[in-house]
Amino acid sequence: MKSKIRVTLFGTALLVLLVLLAGIAVASSPQYMPHLPIVGFDTLGEPSNGNNSELAVDMARNFAYVGGLNFDPSEDDLSVKAVDISNPADPVVTDQQATLDGTTTAEGNFGPFDVKIAGNVLAASTQGIPSANPGITLMDISDPADPVPVAHLGAAEIKSPDGSHNSFLWADPATGKIWLFGCGLDDTSLMLFDVTDPANPVFSAEYNNGAPFVHDCFTQMDGSGRILHYQAGSIGVEILDVTRIVRGGQAGPLTSADVVAKNHYTSDAADAATVTRPGFAHYIEPTAGGMVAWVGDEAGCGDPAIVRAFDASNLPAPGSTPKFMAELGTIISQPDAPQCSGLIHGQDNNSQLQDYRWTGHNFDIWGDSLLVRGNYGRGVDVWDISDPAAPALVAKNRALNLGTGDENQADPGREKFLEHYPFIWAAIYDGDLIYAVDINQGLYVLDLVGD
Repeated sequence: MKSKIRVTLFGTALLVLLVLLAGIAVASSPQYMPHLPIVGFDTLGEPSNGNNSELAVDMARNFAYVGGLNFDPSEDDLSVKAVDISNPADPVVTDQQATLDGTTTAEGNFGPFDVKIAGNVLAASTQGIPSANPGITLMDISDPADPVPVAHLGAAEIKSPDGSHNSFLWADPATGKIWLFGCGLDDTSLMLFDVTDPANPVFSAEYNNGAPFVHDCFTQMDGSGRILHYQAGSIGVEILDVTRIVRGGQAGPLTSADVVAKNHYTSDAADAATVTRPGFAHYIEPTAGGMVAWVGDEAGCGDPAIVRAFDASNLPAPGSTPKFMAELGTIISQPDAPQCSGLIHGQDNNSQLQDYRWTGHNFDIWGDSLLVRGNYGRGVDVWDISDPAAPALVAKNRALNLGTGDENQADPGREKFLEHYPFIWAAIYDGDLIYAVDINQGLYVLDLVGD
């Protein structure tokens, strides 16, 4: 971005000063590319019928990990793919590992919806019919190029016959321990495990808010050293203080006394009246400073896609009255002309995915000022959220249509539908580049910060 300086009668000296100040301002702020150019791309090859899911990025070691959805019961190819991104222009799949789900051929076992990493541990959350033994598979990624499955938390361990839709891994900088927060469960809201040794997970605590399902969750430490756990789902949003479990070594249940903030807008009419167009609380992530929690609502075909900001500042101590989280602002994407199922070539398990194609999905918060969003059929968009009441669009790319690649095109089990649209599940920013996984196509690398 270039600043234009108008010469005035104040003289040459003032002009020079203004030029210098403008130069300092430009040098101190990133120059975002308003249209995100494609730096690199890989189809990720087989398996999983080209239906890629969640993305996790190990920035220190230049590796990405991508989950794979599978709707074909004849294919035993549920997997997590390790991708070398040391050369962003040429991502390379180095390995793929199946989840430890007992059988990979049972119809309805949809593969890892979610992949998270912390330290040398990877958690892949699978969901499906009980006979497939879905759950959370833990992998050792000491060698980042070669994930090794080492343990599986099934229905009995996580109290969820259909497995886990999402989870979160958090490494405690004070103790070095790694904690698994299992959510997206059937019969409870949260199962917490110490997975420092991923081959031997240790159960620590359970939380049940009385109205599962919690769809997604996030954990971070606040400025005072408290460990806060953020949850979004059918009840709305809640923040729990889990410090007494994670730092205090306590075992046992988490209760409503541990909830320090909430807004039950998806389940309580009074709370719903406080937000804009209430919908299903789908994804949650706080800013780095913890002052704002951003929540994405997944909507059906033709409905507006909404990401809303909630006030998460000045949280009380556990045991106090929880703070009511007021809505501070929203990002609203109006839908394109409803297309959805009408464009599907045949009705099958992919139909549900296509119905949701026109709403927003997961996002990544960078510091306190950027939200980088995998926006399903709208591709990738980037928002300046430094003022949560007035988020501003910084950059976007909807033209992510490089095709699905020879490997996936040749797969007879894969549905050929809507390939001329992007279908971005998630996007992650590293301070320069954006890594975005497309459900049908593969992994994109996009440039946000220009030279």
